[in-house]
Amino acid sequence: MSEMSTDFATLKTPVQIHSIEKTSGFIKVPTPLHRPEYNFIVHITKGNAKQQVDANLISIKENEILFVRQGNVTSLKEVSPDAAGHMILFEDQTLNQLLSKQELIKLFSANTVIHLSEENSVWLTSLFELLSVEIYDPSPNLGICYSLLQAGLQKIFTSSKELNKGINRSAEITFNFKELVYKHYLKHKSILFYADELSVSENYLHRCIKETIGESPKEWISKVCILQSQLLLQDLTKSISEIAFELNYGDPSYFGRLFKKITGLTPSEYRIAFMQDLSG
Repeated sequence: MSEMSTDFATLKTPVQIHSIEKTSGFIKVPTPLHRPEYNFIVHITKGNAKQQVDANLISIKENEILFVRQGNVTSLKEVSPDAAGHMILFEDQTLNQLLSKQELIKLFSANTVIHLSEENSVWLTSLFELLSVEIYDPSPNLGICYSLLQAGLQKIFTSSKELNKGINRSAEITFNFKELVYKHYLKHKSILFYADELSVSENYLHRCIKETIGESPKEWISKVCILQSQLLLQDLTKSISEIAFELNYGDPSYFGRLFKKITGLTPSEYRIAFMQDLSG
């Protein structure tokens, strides 16, 4: 997990688990926006937290779980002093071994918070504690780790009415579209490219995306690009024009207007706010 914070560099396994109670004390909140090269689950058993996932600010409370997909731009915005629970990180390869494509779509198509009964939340906490014991063992058995994580994921599925619903074609198209955009947004910003990749018409793609996330495909592609630009703006050695060109916007002024339309700030204002957060 090359992108993992150095705070968590002690583990070298494809699955990692961290106690929110133990780690929140030394994490400076809000954390910088980043695009992790892993998926993660946040399970809150006490207190609350707020996580930015792409452009959405998501609140997580007691006995709730949030899944964040690899490729999302994310940041921990708030965490209450009494927060407890676990954060489980796992690479895409691990996830693909444990879940079917349909289950993946259900988990990640909307980045929704999953509400658990107290009984199921306690069950999961016990399981995650077992997982933690195994992972932190000097010679962890990865087979046991995968089996425990798979049991936890299946428990979440059976606990949630939302996750037991069938998958419609629009949700499947939206999931695949998002995955493609995360891979190709730098070079490809036209709807036609993604429609061709998905073997659907532009009109059908537009209808599916609008129905599922309430935005057009063009709006979503622009949002992903601007979120990536926010990451690049954290590198103070790069000029705004350089960042615009790096994202394949030939006109920096157009990039600036698009950035303000989506974020409410100009790139310069965003960079100033970021520097103030760092110094604060």
